[in-house]
Amino acid sequence: MNASTTSAADELLALWERAAGTASFDRDDALLSSLHDKPPLSLGSRNAALLTLRSRLFGQAQLLRCDCPHCGAVSEFSVDCDALSHSLLPTADAERPQRLEAEGWCVEFRLPNVADLRAASSRSADEAGFVQSLLHRCVSRCEHEGGIHPAHELPPSVALALSQRMEALEPGASVSFELTCPECQQVWTAPMDPGAVLWSELQTRAERLLLDVDALARAYGWSESQVLALSPTRRAAYLQLVGAG
Repeated sequence: MNASTTSAADELLALWERAAGTASFDRDDALLSSLHDKPPLSLGSRNAALLTLRSRLFGQAQLLRCDCPHCGAVSEFSVDCDALSHSLLPTADAERPQRLEAEGWCVEFRLPNVADLRAASSRSADEAGFVQSLLHRCVSRCEHEGGIHPAHELPPSVALALSQRMEALEPGASVSFELTCPECQQVWTAPMDPGAVLWSELQTRAERLLLDVDALARAYGWSESQVLALSPTRRAAYLQLVGAG
């Protein structure tokens, strides 16, 4: 029996069990609890940590698929989870209070974190309300022509400049890839949710392990721990013998 194989399989199933049945933010927290006592609040740090966890569980290289929005052809590409994770980490400046001056407005703000997203999502049913809720939480002061104004009075052009500044300060808050369709040459931006992608892969692997346990327990009367103690190669061989491989 291979102790490292047992530990890896047990860890995977325990992580799957911990995260199963939770909403997206809570699910990401459950996944990240295997790396951090307290999951990071920073959006860039969370995305980076989720990719680091994916690399630890399933390997550094990850194959991704995306359908072309124009013709529907499938584009496949691979990412280096460790390199991408490192690129998403926020700079020290991102943690400090920030200031934007545009069109006569002076806006003092901080970058949104996962607590802000949770609050904005729970209070707003549409995108406009979500954005206003984030502004209310993250903007500490709006000044124009010597007067103090609430964040919702920011002109659309200034609100857009603020959003662009936030993205520049913490580009890792969102993950996306510029893709070109192999069939029609359409170019588009494909977003990626590292937590959702990791969960989908973890769920598939966990369900496969449970099916393996079920098949070999029925055939040989082995316990879950005995099945998981087998190396993947030996487990596959036994599954082939009982016709479940």
